[in-house]
Amino acid sequence: MQHSHRYQHFALDASNNIVDIKNVHDDQQYFCPHCHKEMITKRGKIRQWHFAHKTDKCSYDKYLHTIAEIMIMDWFNKKETIMLFMDTPAKCNKFDSCIFYDERNCTGEKRTPFNLKKYYSKCIQEHGYKGFIADLYCECDTDPTSPIFIEIFVTHECSQEKIDSNIRIIELIIQSEEDILNIVNSSKLNENDMVRLYNFQRKESLVDKFAQPFQKYILYPSLKSYVERDTYTCKNYDQHRKGIYEISMPYDYSMPYFINNGGFYGVGKVKAYLDGYLKKDCQICKWQETDFMGARFCKLYKKCGNPKYCDDNDASKCSMFKENTDTINDTISDFNEHLRNGNNVDIWKRK
Repeated sequence: MQHSHRYQHFALDASNNIVDIKNVHDDQQYFCPHCHKEMITKRGKIRQWHFAHKTDKCSYDKYLHTIAEIMIMDWFNKKETIMLFMDTPAKCNKFDSCIFYDERNCTGEKRTPFNLKKYYSKCIQEHGYKGFIADLYCECDTDPTSPIFIEIFVTHECSQEKIDSNIRIIELIIQSEEDILNIVNSSKLNENDMVRLYNFQRKESLVDKFAQPFQKYILYPSLKSYVERDTYTCKNYDQHRKGIYEISMPYDYSMPYFINNGGFYGVGKVKAYLDGYLKKDCQICKWQETDFMGARFCKLYKKCGNPKYCDDNDASKCSMFKENTDTINDTISDFNEHLRNGNNVDIWKRK
């Protein structure tokens, strides 16, 4: 792993304490945390202050790994609380009673906090357990057989053998001194690309956060109808009824529904007609046709005196209406096939 800033800003004093270059004293000696050779301070006016080896220089990656172990160990031992936030499986708390529950839309993850210091008060370097050496070993206060390994990934990630051991492991990806400081200046660890967790128990929880988008066909008292796709979810589709007849169902914006039968709008009209709430409608009339521009028109407009285009008609006053049984049968067949495929709908009728 290459590092853009390879200056060493930390060293050990004579008492093996980590010292920042900003806090050095001229009358003291300082040593490399990794190779323990003497360091000199560079505090000029042009380059940023840093430590430099007095003689042969050691590996920056090994230096980074060593100070990460020391600083994170000290941080762990001194902090009273360290919250580990991990992703745990979650599903809707109404999974066993909701007819619209499905795993794709009603399950996910929940960020769950775990106080490491409640069970692990001590962290030590390079400790062996079950044939493995942990970079940092955190022993459980109540159960010595349940330790946590903290592994520092600078150039070598955690081995597959360690991962397969079932030992709980927190792997910290360290690419710079700043990554270390971000950890030790906080009281929490968030599972992400830089903080990997292995072999932690992830208990499933029930939550109320999942909300499937719904589409709703609404037939209003005026007998005008509309499909609403922006307002409703599985949590509110049965509230604030606006129409005299409503059909609600989950909606996936990437998937067309009933495309061969006028979409959900066409299904709604046919269902409302068959249930007696819609008496006449051009869309299910035998005399409706579509011209080469896609506009719907009435074949009998000259004979009956109605406007030519169906959008301008008042179907309730049309004396020539005759139901199109083929359209109705095809639409209901498509609708029933949708139900047979395990998809549920809610049909509400005002009494």
